[in-house]
Amino acid sequence: MLLTLNSCKGQKAKEHLRISDFKFKSIFGTISKEPKNTYCLLGSGFFRTPRSENSDSLIIDWLSKHRNAFVVPVSSFGPSQIQEQDSKIIYCWVIDRKDTLNNYLIKNGCFPGGTMIRPKAWDEMEKSEKQSYEDEKPDVKVFVDKKGYNIFIEQIKTAEQYARENKLGIWLKGQEER
Repeated sequence: MLLTLNSCKGQKAKEHLRISDFKFKSIFGTISKEPKNTYCLLGSGFFRTPRSENSDSLIIDWLSKHRNAFVVPVSSFGPSQIQEQDSKIIYCWVIDRKDTLNNYLIKNGCFPGGTMIRPKAWDEMEKSEKQSYEDEKPDVKVFVDKKGYNIFIEQIKTAEQYARENKLGIWLKGQEER
């Protein structure tokens, strides 16, 4: 699943980062060379999403088995901290050859597939979406090309369908309301 990870609309592509340089706690990762930034395995809705009880243990397990994985920044927005105006939340994919942690989490029912949708940049928004922002445009930057992103989202749709059909994680009977 190695994607074409070119920059989008002339924005500078971020480099791929080694997973061994990161410390992950649940869906959030940090790297010492970027102390103001937080990397997140989920895109949209990551704070309020339903999650399976085993999501954190599955993240730890996958990371321990994929020590050669790398982190691909997908998009960023910020500031993520009021006192640090240049801080960002960076939505990322964690990839090891054809395996991705993001897809693994969805396929195991840890999160709904919609959490893998990246935030929209200002020029991608419909007029009605822009109206919800009063004076300040969101500072969303995109680092993957549209083709690679669309391939990834199709894989996520298939993974969620698998989790639903097999009643895994949040799709387990009675877990849907969480």
